[in-house]
Amino acid sequence: MQFRFGWVFALTCLLLMTNEHESAPNCCESESERLSSHQVKSLLQKTEPIYPPGTVDNLHLIGTVVIVVAVDANGEVNCVRIISGHPIITGGTIDSVRRWKFRPYVTRGVRKGFCGRIAISYQAREHGVRYRVIEAPQVQP
Repeated sequence: MQFRFGWVFALTCLLLMTNEHESAPNCCESESERLSSHQVKSLLQKTEPIYPPGTVDNLHLIGTVVIVVAVDANGEVNCVRIISGHPIITGGTIDSVRRWKFRPYVTRGVRKGFCGRIAISYQAREHGVRYRVIEAPQVQP
């Protein structure tokens, strides 16, 4: 009985997390510069660790999370939206990316906010999450 309850609870949580990401706001504002994945990655200055939920300890997850990130003129993250990725790791990814720092995007001597897609390749094991930032795959029209 407890086993069945655990599965129902886990599936319910995953469904709620999925619905939460579908209703996420559009991160790219009209006044923000839209940058390529390569440009966003090159402006990344400092990352923070990704802390998975306690349930990941024995799962050994490997994969990629694709996100849209919006950054203000000072390099602070304003918005993070998940495009794709395993639901168990996306919450920790959002929390981490919100603390990342970017170099300001400067065009014609003026700092501007920007947004763009990046991907995070990760390996979640019992000792934490190893990850690296990679360029997001191109969007097919």
